[in-house]
Amino acid sequence: MVKVIIVNEADEAIGEMEKMEAHEKGILHRAFSIFVFNRRGEMLLQQRAHDKYHS
Repeated sequence: MVKVIIVNEADEAIGEMEKMEAHEKGILHRAFSIFVFNRRGEMLLQQRAHDKYHS
């Protein structure tokens, strides 16, 4: 079980919720992305797992 930080429209933390529940209900929560570049400026792209759920 993975929990996420629930936020309001001002990005203020207001609680926690299970990740799947937040996605199912469309609840605003914190997330992040990482961009990896090599010395030539090429960006690494990771392919999403075929069986990964889609919200």
